[in-house]
Amino acid sequence: MNWFVRTMKRTFNVAVNIDEVGYEAYEFYHEELDNYLVPEEHLKKLPNPLLFETLAYVDGNGNEWIAGFVRDEETGEKLYEVWIKNGEPIAYEIYV
Repeated sequence: MNWFVRTMKRTFNVAVNIDEVGYEAYEFYHEELDNYLVPEEHLKKLPNPLLFETLAYVDGNGNEWIAGFVRDEETGEKLYEVWIKNGEPIAYEIYV
């Protein structure tokens, strides 16, 4: 959560109250994920199934921010990251 708060401030200039950040995690098989979350060319490099974790926050203007990421379950290393604002992906990074 601290990573989310720091990244929101540094990258998007949005101050986040850590107590207002929500967290969820879901296991997905590749065929269950939409390409807007994980483009097909990235999905091929990720485990199947994968644990997709999200951190979510709604700012004072009503904008919904979501950071989604996939980690290696054994090492904890981040494999993929996507940022979504109001339902639209605005940035992503693949680390494998």
